[in-house]
Amino acid sequence: MKNIIICGDSFSIGIGCHDLKNEPYGSLLSKRLDRNLINMAKGSSSNFSIFLQVKYIIEKYSEIDFVCVAPTSYNRTEWFPENYKNKKMDLNNTDVNYHQYPPYHRNSYIEKLENPMKDDKNYTGEMFTENFYGIIDYVDTIIKPKKNNTDYFAKFNTERPERLKLLYDYYFEIFDERIQRQYDIGVIVMSHLLLKNKNINHLILSDDSYFSSFVPEENLVPVNWGLLSLNYPDDLKTLHTSSEGQKMVYELILKKLKNNNWIN
Repeated sequence: MKNIIICGDSFSIGIGCHDLKNEPYGSLLSKRLDRNLINMAKGSSSNFSIFLQVKYIIEKYSEIDFVCVAPTSYNRTEWFPENYKNKKMDLNNTDVNYHQYPPYHRNSYIEKLENPMKDDKNYTGEMFTENFYGIIDYVDTIIKPKKNNTDYFAKFNTERPERLKLLYDYYFEIFDERIQRQYDIGVIVMSHLLLKNKNINHLILSDDSYFSSFVPEENLVPVNWGLLSLNYPDDLKTLHTSSEGQKMVYELILKKLKNNNWIN
């Protein structure tokens, strides 16, 4: 059986849904098309780590029906802990921390999923990928008031507070989302080119019009997760969309697949 593969962040794994195995758009596509689902998405992914997901699945899987690549917001960063072990130049998805992020870390969400990287013998999971707002929250609620760490922020237990404060100050003093947008669109376009060069059908789920300068219309689906979260808010208070929003994305993808004649 061929695989449907999803690459993305918390929206693509289904945060906001009560049932992560059946309600997210990838699960709906898998059931509708009778395909096996491989979901590589994770909470707090950066666009660079989403590119690494794409790179990984191309190297690992041969029976691919199509791939959905869902970019994330342009306010994210990634870094290695101070004493990380692997200093190799060529980064891979095996370097990305899955086990401490939702919904793979215990108590990080109402439903825990199995880490999709757990069986890869090369998995180190050292590289953090984080929304800057998460870093701000950690500094303001844990570091500054000198409170005990929460289970959600357990991944930062080994990080010196000074390092997180540096990222905090970098965001407020230097970071510019307009510049980051150019980098992030670049790495997602790299994902498109990797898939195109392997003749793998794929869709980029974004309503950022700048993608149309680099990616053909047949590969674009206009998805705005922020708007979906406003129109179909989840009742779990995660600031994500509910299963209704996931269904809207599923229907947009299904329509594109039919228009492209990739399915009957």
